[in-house]
Amino acid sequence: MAALLSMLVLAACGGGPLGEENADGAAGGTAARPAALRPLLDDEGGLMPSDPFAEPADPGARTRAQRYASTEQAASLVDALGPAVVQVEVACCGAEAVSLAVMSAAAVQAAQPSAALVPVLVRGADLRLAATVADRLAEEGMPAVLLVTR
Repeated sequence: MAALLSMLVLAACGGGPLGEENADGAAGGTAARPAALRPLLDDEGGLMPSDPFAEPADPGARTRAQRYASTEQAASLVDALGPAVVQVEVACCGAEAVSLAVMSAAAVQAAQPSAALVPVLVRGADLRLAATVADRLAEEGMPAVLLVTR
């Protein structure tokens, strides 16, 4: 009886066995996604540590810098900074898409007044391809590159 009751309570709270994926695809246990958004930038404009819930479940879609943003965090950053945020959408497929996205981001960032401090948000339907773009942008010296994951 106690086992049945504990299973019902766990199910009612939205919990499940440890190690299952959450609805957003992130690995985890019974931990719920925090209600408040974690900021992406600190008071000086530097990057804050990434939200663990924004880390891609697919290891092939992770970046070397391990800098990630959820769609909600990205939207909040764009709302706060407007055109000062470089947004890169990686179109489908292959090396041409990566090169085009990198060139596009570099051109937009160069037009910013203080290009070194401009945050760059990289999105794409194929997170592996988008992660490649984020890595290339970081290699080219863009210090605030974030992969938007969910």
